[in-house]
Amino acid sequence: MAFELDNSDGFDRIPDPLIHIIFNQLSDIKTLIRCRSVSKRFNSLVPQADSLLLRVDRVISASDDDDDSILIAFLRFIIKFLSPNKPLQNPTRSQNSPAQILREFEKIRNLQIELPSGDLRLEKGTIIRWKAEFGKTLKSCVILGFRGGGGDGEVAELGGGGGLKMRVVWTISALIAASARHYMMMEVVNEHKELENLLIKDREDEGKVVMDKKGLRECRECSEVNNGSSGVGLWWRSNRTTVPAVRMRMRHEARMELSGGTKMVGATLVVVRPINERSDEVEEQNGDVGIALGAFREDQVYCEAVERLLKSRSYILEMNSF
Repeated sequence: MAFELDNSDGFDRIPDPLIHIIFNQLSDIKTLIRCRSVSKRFNSLVPQADSLLLRVDRVISASDDDDDSILIAFLRFIIKFLSPNKPLQNPTRSQNSPAQILREFEKIRNLQIELPSGDLRLEKGTIIRWKAEFGKTLKSCVILGFRGGGGDGEVAELGGGGGLKMRVVWTISALIAASARHYMMMEVVNEHKELENLLIKDREDEGKVVMDKKGLRECRECSEVNNGSSGVGLWWRSNRTTVPAVRMRMRHEARMELSGGTKMVGATLVVVRPINERSDEVEEQNGDVGIALGAFREDQVYCEAVERLLKSRSYILEMNSF
């Protein structure tokens, strides 16, 4: 009895919708770009993936090549002249900005950007976690800060006037970091009209910026009104979205021990929201509770800390736009 040898490619039997699901589950852009070299079919299907994760090693702008100062350009010319056998490579030309990389994809709906590190420079033993929601500008920001268990001296320090200054510095630093991340992604938001969910985080899980479908639409509309002037952003050059006038509701406990044995010294919860003259005190407090509990829902330890702190007395500080 004769048998026919099947020389067909197994991948060809997989329907396109199933491959789309697999690519969306992979999500990692570096892996997907490698998949493009597998076959012509994969090369045509990868750009259609709509759920992506971009891990960024170094954040650069698409316009960096045009931003060199005259002095830098002159120094580059001199170095190249003195070293004719070693052509000088502009590091920005060997790397792509997030916006440039994402232009390879046609209809992104869910996008997660992972930055190489957090933005805050903290004292040893200090832990800060924050989550900010944006539309065209800041909608809310929740900040949880504390130190690991320590001696009575630390408790006294955090409970006094110096401790209040430290907590305010934490809050302002987190707001600056959040607004810089928001500004940095404006180019991506404007170019990808189908985008519905955006998360910008860091590998240290220090902070997150989130934008939902409504917030993304607000961003695009604002940019169109301003003729795109809020486009490209460079976070290390202090370009950021302006933070509106805000009201900060702060709660503090000198020392807390959670059910799992975790000890927190100087535990502080800050809920930041733009000042709204139409809302009353009760409405604001209820809104703060929902925002704070939602910010750390995925982490049991931090969620418990937030629940405990929400029962503490609150203090209100107001800050002008900056």
